[in-house]
Amino acid sequence: MRTEYPVQTAFIIDDSEVDLFVQKKFIEMRKFAGQVVTFSSPTHALEVLSTSKEADVPGLVFLDLNMPLLNGFEFLDRVREISTDVFGQMKVVILTSSNSRADHERAMSFNNVIRFISKPLTVQGLDDLRAEMDSSYPIH
Repeated sequence: MRTEYPVQTAFIIDDSEVDLFVQKKFIEMRKFAGQVVTFSSPTHALEVLSTSKEADVPGLVFLDLNMPLLNGFEFLDRVREISTDVFGQMKVVILTSSNSRADHERAMSFNNVIRFISKPLTVQGLDDLRAEMDSSYPIH
């Protein structure tokens, strides 16, 4: 197994505390990210990103779609409104319980969404993502 992380910092945005805990531990165990920051509120994550300098933008954001008050699509739209630089630099993996084809197509219409994964996150899903990132994306 590698010692180098494919991503220095990953954000997980999900309204389920249980999912946040499990996903964070899984990502840490697989040595996928050097630092994993969780947000149970997409609004709080939006506040953090709105004050981020480009160097502080996470290398990857795992984003749930179905959340109250601000869903994943609304979150992406708001990040783009706040800063096109942050939005353009931010790579996003949709990690959701939705299996809707319309959700998949809408998510992939965002140019920074690199993968749509149905929950739960699996070893194979994370390994596939790592391989794809190694070959295609300069993630910091």
